[in-house]
Amino acid sequence: MLQTEEQFTPENKKLMVLVVDDELINREILGQILSEEYHVIFAEDGKKGLAAIRDHRNDLALILLDLVMPGIHGLDLLKLIKSNKEMKHIPVIVLTSDHKSEVPSLQLGASDFIPKPYPLPEIIMARVKRTIELEEDRKLIQSTEKDSLTGLYNREYFFRYAEQFDLRNKEIPMDAILVNINHFHNINERYGKEYGNTVLRHLADLIRVLLRKSGGFACRLEADTFLIYCRHGEHYKEMMEQAASDFDDNAAESGNRFHLRMGVYPDVDKSIDIERRFDRAKMAADTGRNKYGQTISYYDNKLHNEKLYEEQLLDDFRSALEQRQFQVYYQPKFDVRKDEPVLASAEALVRWKHPRLGMIDPGLFIPLLEDNGLVQKLDHYVWQEAAAQIRRWKDTLGVTVPVSVNVSRVDMYDPELISIFKKIIEENRLTTAEYLLEITESAYTDNSIQIINIVKQLRKLGFRIEMDDFGTGYSSLNMLSMLPIDALKLDMKFIRTAFSERKDTRMIELIIDIAEYLKVPVIAEGVETEEQLTTLKALGCDIVQGYYFSRPVPAEEFETFIIQKKKQSEAATAGVTKPDWEATATEGSRSAQDTDAEGNASAEAEQKLKIVELYGIAHALSSDFERVYYVDLDTEEYSAFTAEDAYADLHLEHSGSSFFRECRKNLKKVIHPEDLEKILAVMEKKEVISLLDKMPVYSIDYRKLANGQTEYCRLKLARPGSESRGVVIGISNIHTQSLYRQSQDTKLQKVHRDSLTYARIAQALANEYFSIYYVNLDTNTFIEFSSTDKYKELQTENNGIDFFESCLHNAPLAVHEDDLDKVLYVLNKENMLKELSENGSISVTYRLVNGGKSVYANMKIILMEDPETESRHVVVGVSNIDAQIRREQKFAEAQALAKQNGAKHTGA
Repeated sequence: MLQTEEQFTPENKKLMVLVVDDELINREILGQILSEEYHVIFAEDGKKGLAAIRDHRNDLALILLDLVMPGIHGLDLLKLIKSNKEMKHIPVIVLTSDHKSEVPSLQLGASDFIPKPYPLPEIIMARVKRTIELEEDRKLIQSTEKDSLTGLYNREYFFRYAEQFDLRNKEIPMDAILVNINHFHNINERYGKEYGNTVLRHLADLIRVLLRKSGGFACRLEADTFLIYCRHGEHYKEMMEQAASDFDDNAAESGNRFHLRMGVYPDVDKSIDIERRFDRAKMAADTGRNKYGQTISYYDNKLHNEKLYEEQLLDDFRSALEQRQFQVYYQPKFDVRKDEPVLASAEALVRWKHPRLGMIDPGLFIPLLEDNGLVQKLDHYVWQEAAAQIRRWKDTLGVTVPVSVNVSRVDMYDPELISIFKKIIEENRLTTAEYLLEITESAYTDNSIQIINIVKQLRKLGFRIEMDDFGTGYSSLNMLSMLPIDALKLDMKFIRTAFSERKDTRMIELIIDIAEYLKVPVIAEGVETEEQLTTLKALGCDIVQGYYFSRPVPAEEFETFIIQKKKQSEAATAGVTKPDWEATATEGSRSAQDTDAEGNASAEAEQKLKIVELYGIAHALSSDFERVYYVDLDTEEYSAFTAEDAYADLHLEHSGSSFFRECRKNLKKVIHPEDLEKILAVMEKKEVISLLDKMPVYSIDYRKLANGQTEYCRLKLARPGSESRGVVIGISNIHTQSLYRQSQDTKLQKVHRDSLTYARIAQALANEYFSIYYVNLDTNTFIEFSSTDKYKELQTENNGIDFFESCLHNAPLAVHEDDLDKVLYVLNKENMLKELSENGSISVTYRLVNGGKSVYANMKIILMEDPETESRHVVVGVSNIDAQIRREQKFAEAQALAKQNGAKHTGA
């Protein structure tokens, strides 16, 4: 208990003073004078004095130092003290009888001196107090100008110092520089604040070293951001390379890599205030934020003008809405399933016609508005304008053309979204079939459950949903099968890649297969050439949009397409070939027998008029039909409608009886022998009834023989209505499409075999993988394979057009923010190839975030080259190592705890 009390006596609260003097009498005199106010300790020579200083360097308020001592001379000891960064802050008063030593002592850093023999005790006490107070004042002043962590200037002092420097050095050209560490906040969160502080101190030391060579001064602005103000130079690339090298060497000791980023505003304009100069340096640094191969960015006239231009647009946005400077243009979408393309719908696209700046590139102002939270206002404007235009076209032209509007990602989180669309429809007296919604694939992956629920509600109201930019997001087949969509819209990058020099359409074929699996049409945008149109049509693409047909045009110009569609519809209606019985029914003279049977004739005419109406149903059933039949299943009477004469060899009449008997007799003449049995089986009356009881539409493909040549055809069966006793049978020629697909089969099979082979090789990289990517380095296209814990077999999950761009876009959605920087670094194509060239393979450990929980994963990358095709691929394998990492963390925690407990016991 006494020991505890002694530890907190007032004496131990006194400031500590060290007296270093070899004369006992001098030590006793000074001890007597000072001990009342200070805690005095003693050393009898320079060697012991140095040891005492080292032991008490953080507690000493003052050193009283004799110069003439055995061993280490007082001046030598003073020199040692002031050259050591851990001791130099301690003030020193020299004790000497040699007046010649006073000047050298002051030059070496002494704060004052006391002559020997000693003056009055009051003088000694006054000098001691004054020296200690001055040092405390100096520390207080220094704390207001220096950053406590790094020792560099703080923000306020730095800016004041820079202003004073410019006043004294107006003619010296200067550069304003900002340096920071990419995603530094991740370092603190992952490794702890103390480690983060160590990283910052190391970077500050590097900056000091660089400034010694180039001149200038620096500050720590905040967190990991440092400012440098130095003479104008051109050496920053070498400076960054040296700093990055030193930084990596230091980081490598802990197994980590950090990436520095620099923004330079060269030869600053000194007419603007100092803070704005560094704002420009920050703008430059921000331009390289996601460019992982770019470490230095410069602020120049181009960037300056771009920023001014963007600010001008943001300032003008609200007035532009009020003044209706935004104009909605319309790009047509054509149904290409028929021989002649037919207008199907249009997409509403916004254009900004600025009164002073002219037409503004949408690729500029739309991302700008998104980044500044203004895009919703523009979306609402476009939605209203498009709906009003649909109404105008209906009123003036009597034709409805469905128009799709874009729904941005931020719109999907608006709780009023459904109410907004309902109000638009009601106010403009439209149906939901006339107003289509385009939602990007990436929107579904942000918060899939919430977005899917909203889309389901919209579809329940009758809205049709087109998934826009398909192939640029991160949807798996499993996810796609659950998404509520009505059409897949191919991103135009697929078209560009497919028709590049390599002419590789395999990715498009796979996506069309996906659409067929989902039973939704495919829309291809960005189609510009005849070759693209022909190939897409042969592949089975349903709708095409692009400059081949038209650029986006104002509403007035778009009316040309509507009028053309109207004429096509009128021509198609007028061109329907009426069966012979219709002409007979309208003859002017009738026999007495006809007159007597007028009632029966009228009923027959009514029934046959109904058949004519069924022509439209059959037309919808098969867009490129050659012949359509209506068959009464009770009587087997039929009527045939011919679009072309290609089926003349069948010898079927335009109307007749015993349809199924005639079919069995005539089909044997034209159906390919290998397909005859399956077609005859289908064309049995009982089988037709059975099939249509199970499904509303049934189709089957077969081959026919025409002039000795084989052609591919498709037969479709449909019941006109639930109560109808008839069936509509349509026959279409799919020969061109089938031949094209057949010619691609071998190639596709080889690609999939190779992909599976590489994927199985990748499986060896990580036994617990959950995703493997097969990436073509020549085209950047990729195929993803996935496995589950239940089924350890590879299954194609996702296909994409640009692996590296998809990674840049989607990694922030899936990777823990602490690990994002290093993942994006290795998923940059240039960095990946460099690392593979140097090391042969790449291995990165990081965390994935799913449902708010993080899971440790490991990504391994290997390069594979095919000498036969001269193609290069990488296989990227992602494995789950969460359990392993968690075990290692628990082990490390246990070790640290054991070490801590051991230290406590040792201390006891």
